[in-house]
Amino acid sequence: LFRSCCSRPRLARCGAEREHDAHWRHDMTIKKGVEWGSDGVVPHYLVVARDEESLARAVAHGSRHVTLRAGDLLSALGTSADARELLLGDRCRLLPFDAYEVTASRRGNSETTVAVSTVLVGSALRPAWWFTAGGFVGRSNAIPNSHPNDGRADALGWSRTTLRERITVRRRMRLGDHLPHPALHIVNGETITWRSGRGAQPVTIDGRSWGRADEVTITVRPDAFVLCTPN
Repeated sequence: LFRSCCSRPRLARCGAEREHDAHWRHDMTIKKGVEWGSDGVVPHYLVVARDEESLARAVAHGSRHVTLRAGDLLSALGTSADARELLLGDRCRLLPFDAYEVTASRRGNSETTVAVSTVLVGSALRPAWWFTAGGFVGRSNAIPNSHPNDGRADALGWSRTTLRERITVRRRMRLGDHLPHPALHIVNGETITWRSGRGAQPVTIDGRSWGRADEVTITVRPDAFVLCTPN
């Protein structure tokens, strides 16, 4: 039977990462010109996650094959695939995904957790820095060239803008044609770091409010899990 991972995660200092350290070590990220993923069948040990917060908890605890009912990762895939469509033994698409170790710090005190989709720094009205695994933040195609299995972390940095400018940018993000823009910049790499120049900012990880931080570091964990989607 499928296992469900729907309880609210209580994330700590990534003890799960140490326990499953060998699980993280892969180097088979997507390559240019090579088809992503493979065809397979739904395994009996598939974990069903209702959202990306639950998915991150499952991955942190070592689950390998998962499916997702809702989240920005599905927007990146161009699908609204529902896990209830998958039955044991059904044919499915098996897509390897990266996960991300996130360390949020405030005044020198830090906590580390696992993310699978987004890390948003700042508020909705005053965004500061958006990390997104698949490029999407809600309905916004924030980083059009981002891919959830390319071995990189991609983030969009926001310079100070007026409310009118932010509204215009957010509107253009729906189509993914907001870049280049003088108030926006892209950073990427295996490890990326945001540091505040104006005090601690709100941080949201995979849709859950984390608290406030003045520094956030994200490190890629390549090929951390396999997402099962309907063919």
